[in-house]
Amino acid sequence: MQNTQIEDLLEIDDSSLDIEYIKILLNDQKEFNLCKKRFKDKFYTTLLRSITHETFEEEEAKQMFEEILKHLKKLNKQLHRDVGIVVASIDYLSNIVDIMNEPKIIEEEKSEFIAETSTKDELTGLYLRDVFDIFLNKLVEENKRNSEKLTLLMFDIDDFKKVNDTYGHQKGDEVLSTVGEIFNSSIREMDFAARYGGEELSIIMPNTIADDAYLIANKIREDISKVDFGGFGITISIGISEINEDINTAESLISYADQALYQAKNSGKNKVIIKSS
Repeated sequence: MQNTQIEDLLEIDDSSLDIEYIKILLNDQKEFNLCKKRFKDKFYTTLLRSITHETFEEEEAKQMFEEILKHLKKLNKQLHRDVGIVVASIDYLSNIVDIMNEPKIIEEEKSEFIAETSTKDELTGLYLRDVFDIFLNKLVEENKRNSEKLTLLMFDIDDFKKVNDTYGHQKGDEVLSTVGEIFNSSIREMDFAARYGGEELSIIMPNTIADDAYLIANKIREDISKVDFGGFGITISIGISEINEDINTAESLISYADQALYQAKNSGKNKVIIKSS
């Protein structure tokens, strides 16, 4: 990348760094050193503030950033993919050292930050799988301490391949975008909706029992079935699982919700099924 292109990624007032530029720094030691020289005794403070919108003293920021890089490597190994510096930073500061109040950087004042980073799926407007994994694991761990209710909903758009094959991928993208909008308009602030993969979506519902989640899931199912996509409609199948003594890990919660989802699809589709141990 030419110097002029790199300069374009820097904020004019030198108070922050662009996330894309930070990604470059992590993979280019020479550029990292040049940027460090440019910001002098405010480099690590600026680096962390750009990623988290939180301010730390330079020495503390330096130590924290080094720990975040270690945490990034650990997450990448656990999840078998690159989760990115933003997700790793949020997880470290909220879940490991508990500096940020909520992992949802999901508070109102953080909404602009979220929109500017790589935590959301561009097409659906829902959170990415990496963020989903981190958030679900945190809630499951919290459940072990306080025994609060936790329910997981897994969704799959019925016959989505036929939509792409019959009407084209642009129409398929329109379907996913519309479904994402319905999700975001249907959930509570405490809920966490994510694109799990492809046409499979999910909602994590804290402080919620399966029977209550069923009502919300069924409303989402009905709302989606009423949408006219220009000559055709779609349906969605939903599986629900609730944490309990037997279902007490993120993996088992997902497994039981998936089993319920498959049961819904194999028994006629366009329905909601709860799976308990």
